[in-house]
Amino acid sequence: MAVDQAILETADKTGLVTLRFYQWSEPTLSLGYFQNHADRNQHHPSLSCPMVRRRTGGGAIVHDRELTYSLCVPSNNRWSSKNEELYDAIHKIIIGLLKGDGHSTCLHRDSKANSNVDEGAGMLQKNDSSPSPLDSKAFLCFMRRSSGDVVFNGHKIVGSAQRRLKNSLLQHGSVLYGKSSFAPELSGINDICSSEYTFVDLASRLLPPIEDYLGTKMDRQNLTELENIAVKRVQNSHFRNPKWLNRS
Repeated sequence: MAVDQAILETADKTGLVTLRFYQWSEPTLSLGYFQNHADRNQHHPSLSCPMVRRRTGGGAIVHDRELTYSLCVPSNNRWSSKNEELYDAIHKIIIGLLKGDGHSTCLHRDSKANSNVDEGAGMLQKNDSSPSPLDSKAFLCFMRRSSGDVVFNGHKIVGSAQRRLKNSLLQHGSVLYGKSSFAPELSGINDICSSEYTFVDLASRLLPPIEDYLGTKMDRQNLTELENIAVKRVQNSHFRNPKWLNRS
């Protein structure tokens, strides 16, 4: 999370478009920007997880059997001013990947129109588990719905958020591919249909279509010196600061 923030803060200076796919060293709970720290006590399965607070809003996410991604574009890039289009595009790329594998997913705003089609039906159905009841104020992000979320058979499987700073734009989100014992009420893609997606599989397959959409080739590289300096600064000011983490 600190790296995402640091890349956002330095994007105008580096001029780099940065795409990251990452996992967590252990199951971790991330609170949304506006959530009360005390509210985590209401979710008993994740109480043993370490915690961080995001710079973006929304509900809490248990980062375990999921892919976390982030995409940052500087202000001199044409996509920095097209935040709504970029948001939908990344989600539609994920929908396209799953469709290619025979899994019919859609944006939440389209889910009613598609409810009588083949979403999660027939041979793709792995079990008869029903989605948990929706709650716009639920503690967990994946219990909430917004129009651009990706849903599969009534389950939310992808959620994202954006943050803008000095006209540079960061979008990051989570692709839930498996049920976590630290959030057992949530089903991932593998729990809904006959699939065995992994972090490596999703990351390697999502990279080419995202490159095509952005019209750029991503070169694998380490953080720049400027970005590393910014990481240390925001770690101290926010992501390792008890006042930031534990605020109400």
